[in-house]
Amino acid sequence: MKPTKSLFVLAALLLFPAIASAQGYYGGRGGGGYYAQPPSNSVLPGGFHNRQGRLIFGFSLGLGGMHDRGGDIECANCRFSTASGEVSGHIGGFIGPRFALMGEAQANMQTLATDGYDDTVLVQSALMVAGQYWVTPQLWVKGGIGFANVAVDDTYYGTSESVDNGMALMGAIGFELLSSRYFSLDLQGRVLNGAYKGIDNSITAGSVGIGINWF
Repeated sequence: MKPTKSLFVLAALLLFPAIASAQGYYGGRGGGGYYAQPPSNSVLPGGFHNRQGRLIFGFSLGLGGMHDRGGDIECANCRFSTASGEVSGHIGGFIGPRFALMGEAQANMQTLATDGYDDTVLVQSALMVAGQYWVTPQLWVKGGIGFANVAVDDTYYGTSESVDNGMALMGAIGFELLSSRYFSLDLQGRVLNGAYKGIDNSITAGSVGIGINWF
């Protein structure tokens, strides 16, 4: 299976049980369910939501740019400026009221060439273990480490050629615009670096986007 498609298949498999679990939680709202009687300790000192022991899952979408050790990655024959797209997904759990440990999948995509029908796209994807810490009830920071892959996709023929595998490092910061014990909508910035020995290069992708999370 192609590396990029493998990443999203794995992410889908990881997210499926979380979504099913969430449906069970929300299904209890009607009568005497999980949300019928909120616990008295739902807010901790300092205003932090008490999410300890709870599941966390969600995704983010963003726009940004990519560059390698030699400079910016651009679309050589484009008559317009191209941005890189970012998509990520995560699932894990809180091991403390302010700290969550999770598995994280992320991909950044940048158009390298286009003729109006056929696009050549650079895709950097990563599978990581990540930790997220809430500095304040709404401000959080995240770091992750894992495996990275860089590939070149041809959208017209639907082919993907893996270029190299390497190590991934990720850092992120976010602020919850909507914040509750069970749901959040945040504005976030992310940086993902992939280091590849085989091609003696590294690719860094930065993005700003919106994240949605369920707890």
